[in-house]
Amino acid sequence: MKLPVKKCKQCQSILYTSKYHCTTCYSDELEQTEIDGKGKVYSYTKIHAAPKQFAGQAPYFVILVHLDQGLKVTGRFNGNNVQIDKAVELDEIKDRAYFFKEVGTDG
Repeated sequence: MKLPVKKCKQCQSILYTSKYHCTTCYSDELEQTEIDGKGKVYSYTKIHAAPKQFAGQAPYFVILVHLDQGLKVTGRFNGNNVQIDKAVELDEIKDRAYFFKEVGTDG
């Protein structure tokens, strides 16, 4: 699945969609685009005591992903066996949250 991002027209940096100027060259010439949602887990935590609105989903994993195209994002892991350097891909975007799955799984 593709991940919506912004790309700087001046220096080609990849940025979150919420950015209004480039954090590298400070240009405000940004364009909407998409990148591949594949990367590797570089950190994670397992949530047991979740906020009230997510209590029914606990326990669940929050992961930090270094995408292949350089951007680092936070998301949830759709699975039970997460580890550092595990290859993951974007599975869905729900309520502005990224959900990842292990590469090669169907969900």
